[in-house]
Amino acid sequence: MPTTYGHFRLPPQLCRFRALHPKVEVELNITNRNVDLVAEGFDLAIRMGQLPDSGLVARKIEDGAMCLVAAPDYVARRGTPQSIADLDRHDCVPFVMPSTGRFAPWMFHDNGQDLDWAPSSGGLQVSDDVLGVVSMAEQGAGICQTYDFVVERSIRQGRLIELLPQLNGRTRSISIV
Repeated sequence: MPTTYGHFRLPPQLCRFRALHPKVEVELNITNRNVDLVAEGFDLAIRMGQLPDSGLVARKIEDGAMCLVAAPDYVARRGTPQSIADLDRHDCVPFVMPSTGRFAPWMFHDNGQDLDWAPSSGGLQVSDDVLGVVSMAEQGAGICQTYDFVVERSIRQGRLIELLPQLNGRTRSISIV
């Protein structure tokens, strides 16, 4: 499963499952690499985003809401973007998709329309571990987009500030394959 799900969503669910089924052995592989379930001997995988037609059985388990965040000191230095167009003048911390080598598009909902926006790197890009964009944003390196459930604690604790909340509303599917 991806690191975001493995660290932020699965632990409480897995603990409940283990309490109900203590004899079931669970071996987790937390990685952002898309494993080959058959060739590598996995029983199931959790995948995020659009699933390719693979012939495997998949079931959506939730829709993960997305948000845009930055550290308070970044906002104090660079200001608060008021629109998507303003993001072009900010340091964005994009994630490089392992499957394509391209930046993951940022997803917005503006005036009733879904928009995908291509972030440009403010000199820093993260690959392999998507949680790296959040770590960099928390340190003031720039703005990132991630799942709400990944940053809710950081926002509550004041380490991150949500930006452009009026453009929220987009989600990414999370599925078991």
